[in-house]
Amino acid sequence: MNFHIKIRAWALTAVCVLILSSTLVMAQQPPAGGTIHVVQRGETLFRIAQSYGLTTDVLARVNGILNPSNILVGQRLIIPGPDFIPETETPETYIVQFADTLASISAAFGVNLETLVALNSLANPDSIYVGQVLRLSGEIPQTDAPAEGAPDSPEPPREQVIHRVQRGETLFRIAQKYDVNMSAIQAANGIQDASRIFAGQDLIIPDARTSSAVSALPDGIATIDLTPLVLTEGKSARLLITSAAPATVNVTFLNRVIPVSSSDGGVAHRAFLPVALGTAPGIYDITVSVADTTGRSEVLRFNVQVTSGGYGRQYITLPDSKVPLLVQGVEDNERGLLEALTSRYTPDLYVDGPMGLPAAASMFSAFGAERAYNGSDFNRHHTGADFAGAPGTPVIAAAAGRVVLADTLNIRGVCVVIDHGWGVYTLYAHMSDRYVNLGDFVQAGQAIGAIGSTGRATGAHLHWEVWLHGTPVDPMQWAAEAFP
Repeated sequence: MNFHIKIRAWALTAVCVLILSSTLVMAQQPPAGGTIHVVQRGETLFRIAQSYGLTTDVLARVNGILNPSNILVGQRLIIPGPDFIPETETPETYIVQFADTLASISAAFGVNLETLVALNSLANPDSIYVGQVLRLSGEIPQTDAPAEGAPDSPEPPREQVIHRVQRGETLFRIAQKYDVNMSAIQAANGIQDASRIFAGQDLIIPDARTSSAVSALPDGIATIDLTPLVLTEGKSARLLITSAAPATVNVTFLNRVIPVSSSDGGVAHRAFLPVALGTAPGIYDITVSVADTTGRSEVLRFNVQVTSGGYGRQYITLPDSKVPLLVQGVEDNERGLLEALTSRYTPDLYVDGPMGLPAAASMFSAFGAERAYNGSDFNRHHTGADFAGAPGTPVIAAAAGRVVLADTLNIRGVCVVIDHGWGVYTLYAHMSDRYVNLGDFVQAGQAIGAIGSTGRATGAHLHWEVWLHGTPVDPMQWAAEAFP
């Protein structure tokens, strides 16, 4: 009896398996013109989608995949054919692009303008900025008063994916998940230390494009790109513009005209943007004007967010013999000299890739900190990076360029300034000796002097600065990134 029951149970199980298998096969039938892809070891949904000219989002939706990082070896994926038209859904969020206005976003997604303002707690509809993540749906937050600007969100580049960091995640694992370079994520989000991410943080994932701009750029501008999209006081940014035809491009930022370098027959344009120390966090506009050879001119204005550098504070004690160097007039005169010198524009660029470090020594004092000297208020900023080194240690040119200053200054002591072109300068201070003269052309890595303690220094070290269009900026950013 038990034998017959077992036979019947086995037969019933077999029938169920056959039915289930048939159902799965039917469910996996590709649409007309489509095909089936069997997942191989080492493949990711991103790479599979890329190989078929699809987006990860479309492939995930077609196959009912909720977690794009969770696919299995041997899994059968439906690959839609060339005639496939994905169903469109109104997204929950939208990333502000260069030519967008709140009105154009409202019209594109059919969301009432007042609703957009309320959803995003905007005090000023004109204050949206490039890279800002706007909510398009959901509950309107209950706030006593709307805050100017935007909620705390990162600077997602155009058409990028936003990833919210989960507890226990590392930047390395996140980069693996999306199959992108970790350094690219760091650059896009302005992350200096890869270990300094936190649960709930929104990160931009470059090269995972999911959305398109709803507003067209002016006809004269083919493409525009800003890196990073969220700017930081004391840092530098790169603005790349491609004009539709040979043109003259002008850029204005922080009430200053920024020099623009053009190439490729006048259609490729680059500008380096300095954000001065002390720039208050907030929303600032950038104006780009493009004039072609016929005299036709077009203007694009967009907002960007500037955040605090969070550089910290330092107490410095000078010996009595150097206290006179704290007189404000002494500082003002020296800064005026350097601002005038480094505001000059040279059309040839000699920086090729990241700059080298200026000494074979460890850095002990970073750029940007507020400083209090001999018990005074915190009324000065550290405008460079300090490297410890024994007296006489060689000082090395960080990049090729021409020496435009070789002199002894009150505060910086024995000092050399090198012009690298396009408004980029490096400065080497407190040296005991210099090996170059005004007008010399130096190569990257060439010894230009020796570490010392001249000027307003408490001991032997090298003080290294980078000046961009007459503004001191973080030199270590230029050592970590290839700006051109």
